[in-house]
Amino acid sequence: MRAAEFLGATPGEDGSWHFHIPVELHGAFGGAFGGVVAAAAIMTARAVVDGRRPAALDVRFLRSLPAGAVRAIPTVLHAGRTLACVSVDLSTDDGRLAARATVSLVADEALAAVNAEHTERALPAYDDGRAWPPVGAPIIETLAPRTVEWPEGGHAVALRVPWDDVEQTSAEAACLPGDMCVGPPVVFEPSAAGLAHPNPDLSLRFAAPVTSQEVIGVGRLERVCDGLATVAIEVWSSGGLVAVGVSSSTLLARK
Repeated sequence: MRAAEFLGATPGEDGSWHFHIPVELHGAFGGAFGGVVAAAAIMTARAVVDGRRPAALDVRFLRSLPAGAVRAIPTVLHAGRTLACVSVDLSTDDGRLAARATVSLVADEALAAVNAEHTERALPAYDDGRAWPPVGAPIIETLAPRTVEWPEGGHAVALRVPWDDVEQTSAEAACLPGDMCVGPPVVFEPSAAGLAHPNPDLSLRFAAPVTSQEVIGVGRLERVCDGLATVAIEVWSSGGLVAVGVSSSTLLARK
């Protein structure tokens, strides 16, 4: 299966894209899982910038996306020699705006072919992880994430990318663990016990390509202040860091 097939992606005649996101791809708080929404936004942005490589993503989740059709409308905000910036609006089937993303993409031919040395690390294997208990989120059954040991601070979540063309859709693949790892640090924070904690945003910077089906997202709670939790994100694959980011979680008052 290819990424476009997993997301039910089809191009529209007016430059828009259409995705089919079934209930199996929904998260814990209702509506489509944020990592899937982010991946759809990147796939849409790619289509209007002629082969450029995603470098950054910022997405705001404004309302739940129900199961079914999603329409994504890209707008090229800037297309320079090196950098292009695309805004993507994702709407429900009845036209209500559900998410807005901004994706930056770079032209490889404009960049110097330089690489700095980095330290490879042995990553824990998915098969050695501990399966998540059922928590009423269909995406947990679909992606089957597992908690794995991590030598540093943070909660590490391993999963297998559910499509085959990972290297061609590296940024989309990084969105899955990048969003999946946001919840655990908040769940295990004593001050947040018993509170709903949806995350209304996700920002990622793509540091290197994903080259393996197995990916690990590491979430680290940086601070909780006045009901807003800030979580730092790392995404790892094939022994190296492939993305970094941040997300907010809103700790909702009990009714």
